[in-house]
Amino acid sequence: MRYEWDRDPDIIEGEYEVIDEWDAGGTHDSWENADIRLDPSPPYVTYTILGLNVAVWLVMSFIGTVFDISLNHQLLYFGAKVNELIAEGEYWRLFTAMFLHVGVMHLLFNSYALYVYGPIVEKLYGKIRFVIIYVLSGLMGSLFSYLFSPNPAAGASGAIFGLMGSLLYFRKRRRNTFQRAFGPGLFIIIGINLLFGFIQPGIDNWGHIGGLIGGFLAANAVGLYRERRLSDKAVVWALIVIIFALGLWIGQRKYGKRVMYIDNGYCVPRYEASFYGEGYMPYDNCPSYIDLRTIAAFRGGNFFDIGR
Repeated sequence: MRYEWDRDPDIIEGEYEVIDEWDAGGTHDSWENADIRLDPSPPYVTYTILGLNVAVWLVMSFIGTVFDISLNHQLLYFGAKVNELIAEGEYWRLFTAMFLHVGVMHLLFNSYALYVYGPIVEKLYGKIRFVIIYVLSGLMGSLFSYLFSPNPAAGASGAIFGLMGSLLYFRKRRRNTFQRAFGPGLFIIIGINLLFGFIQPGIDNWGHIGGLIGGFLAANAVGLYRERRLSDKAVVWALIVIIFALGLWIGQRKYGKRVMYIDNGYCVPRYEASFYGEGYMPYDNCPSYIDLRTIAAFRGGNFFDIGR
């Protein structure tokens, strides 16, 4: 993440990957003669996801420009992760958030990360399994962000960390080939990104951690290209389902009543009150309240934080 993206870290959550291609360089040559099955076709799925991310950003930016819609509201309408709305039943935001980006630099950095790791993972797992890994990683990243980060978020980084998590499963299955292909580089890159996420304000590191875990679990669930291990997969799939079911239940209890309505005004946590316009007040200033549904349509100003 670099400071040339001129933004206030209290506006929206998003992140860049601090990666370089050196850890992936020469990977194909390293396993070319190894006893491992690879998908022989070009990485069409990776390129499709890259194109989709760019297309969504272009459409969102075009609509925002034509109709004079602020970036915050563009992200809101297109499906960014907003905890209160997910708790109200808009679970689809866990999925759509992974295709949204906060500005062109955010898009470029995540696109570069996907371009580096996507073809490798797609070759190791095949196209259908790659899609499953990418989507489950993004969903797991959104789920962890939903549970542990109060700030709205958008970005593909959870899914991208999931690709790196899937390579850890490859290490588990083919340790010698992994060592020749990656050495310690992948661990260094993961460590740098996670450390950077903890020290840099405005980064939703829970999305990274969730994506990394999700990618490893998803890879265990689907296996490598043409790998057959049904007994282990059933257990992992059950674990993934339990994590999502429990996470959504906890999140609903945690966020279902965070925003309340009182006398034509809105009661919110104190740290959020400063982001909203007139009519918003911290909980402790509210004498009574009733539940408010569909809160987003009434929000104004900068209510996003930069983090996923």
